[in-house]
Amino acid sequence: MNSEHSALEQYVDMTELLHRVEGDRELLIELLTLFQEDFPRLRDALHAAVDSKDQIQVEKTAHTLKGMLANLSVKQASRLAANVEIAARTGDAQRILEAVAELDRDEQGLVEAVESFIAGVEP
Repeated sequence: MNSEHSALEQYVDMTELLHRVEGDRELLIELLTLFQEDFPRLRDALHAAVDSKDQIQVEKTAHTLKGMLANLSVKQASRLAANVEIAARTGDAQRILEAVAELDRDEQGLVEAVESFIAGVEP
């Protein structure tokens, strides 16, 4: 097992994800590449909604992030996105800020691990 795979396993349940893609490594790379492209846009949208105090948009964006992360078997970050969604639904502005900060701390390593994994398997 290469180090990129090991780094990614800190965030992703690789057994579950490989099962979901039926062992298709090309599909796995395609999904991770889509994540790599879409995640920054969603993260920026979440921050913009938080900055503008738009709790409805925070809830919607966090919900989308939660689903994206869950589909990739990224359980910890998906749970953290769910915390943001719940905080927005309850209107707890301080908890939204705290939950987004937790998600931000977790996602930085995830993004780096995905980038390393993709770079390590591309020809």
